[in-house]
Amino acid sequence: MTTDERLERLTGIVESLAASVVEHDDQIESLIKVAQKHEAEMADIRRSHAETLKLLEAYLRRLPPQ
Repeated sequence: MTTDERLERLTGIVESLAASVVEHDDQIESLIKVAQKHEAEMADIRRSHAETLKLLEAYLRRLPPQ
C-alpha cells in the first residue's frame, strides 16, 4: 500500500468519524431537549401534588373528630 493510498484511507476514516460525531451530537441535543421537557413536566406535577396535599389536609381538618 502506497503512502497516497494510506492517506486516502485515513481521510475516509476521519470523514466517517466526523459524520458519526455530528450524528451523535444531534442525538445528544435531542435528548437534552427531552430531558428539559420532562424536567418542566415534573415541576408541574410536584406543584400539583403539593396543592392536592394542601387541599386534602384542609378537608381533613374540617371533618368532625371521631
